Amino acid sequence: MKKRIRIAAAVFLAMAAACAVITVNIYFPEKDVKEAYKELEKDLMTPGGKPAEKPATSPEKKSGPESSIRFEFVSSAYAQETATAEKIAELVKKMPDVVNAYREMGARIGDTDRLRDSGAVGEANDGLLVSRGGTLTAGDKAIMDAENTNRKTVINGMTKAIVRINRLPESADNLKQVAPQAAAQFAAIRRDAAKNGWWIQDPNGNWRKR
Repeated sequence: MKKRIRIAAAVFLAMAAACAVITVNIYFPEKDVKEAYKELEKDLMTPGGKPAEKPATSPEKKSGPESSIRFEFVSSAYAQETATAEKIAELVKKMPDVVNAYREMGARIGDTDRLRDSGAVGEANDGLLVSRGGTLTAGDKAIMDAENTNRKTVINGMTKAIVRINRLPESADNLKQVAPQAAAQFAAIRRDAAKNGWWIQDPNGNWRKR
């Protein structure tokens, strides 16, 4: 009898373990994501723009073995730091829908600036534009909606890129875990780039004019 109970208990535990939800903590490099967003905007949003060339650096003077080792270490550390941002950007550039979204945002920048200059819309902490007092005309609402559709595509692309650099499947759970962070960093870029007089929302939900 006791043997049967032990067997039944073992089977129950095995079934419970099989049904358990395993949560995977996905590494999210905030600094690299922000740099990747900046690179993508610079390369894809400027009509006819080309990636900026990196300035040439003059050879470091070497006073001896110690300075040589130090210079090589710093260079290696810098390369490692920027490699992730560049890798993320390259992954996103291979997503046609995201590239197209950036192009459309770039072509629309004059209209979105006009709406933000007037105070009709503000930059929310989820990376999207929201109406700020008053009623938008049908045309202006269409501009805001189109912009937000593009931004959602960009944020979704960044979400996928982060999951991929973690070498994880693009499952609904993994994407859901990363999406809020990808949106938050996109919103941070928008706040950083905001002009004086624009409405911006901080991470805590508070609104203010830049």
